[in-house]
Amino acid sequence: MKDMAGPEIKEYHAHVYFQESTRKTAEELYERIGQLFGENIHRNSIASGPRGPHVQCMFGLDIPKVHFESVLAFLLVNHGRHPILFHPVTDNELLDHTHHALWLGQPQALDLSCLV
Repeated sequence: MKDMAGPEIKEYHAHVYFQESTRKTAEELYERIGQLFGENIHRNSIASGPRGPHVQCMFGLDIPKVHFESVLAFLLVNHGRHPILFHPVTDNELLDHTHHALWLGQPQALDLSCLV
């Protein structure tokens, strides 16, 4: 296979979005992820408002490359009504959150001005 050199991916992030009406199921998903993946991934605290480019409630996951496939597979079938943004972590946060992004569910608005 030909070398497909591109930006180095250090790890992956996932951002699980929710509304106040879906907070309970988001918190349940947060706990289930902790039970299933334990110390293999880092669960960031639940944000009840804007954090970085994320303008609505969400929680983030820091996913080492070795665990990306299993976390993605789990969330593909278990994200329920929660949209999720997956993106790599490279040296270009703007491209990571846009061009290199993968969405489960409906894409959500981001405030990209803080990434420029």
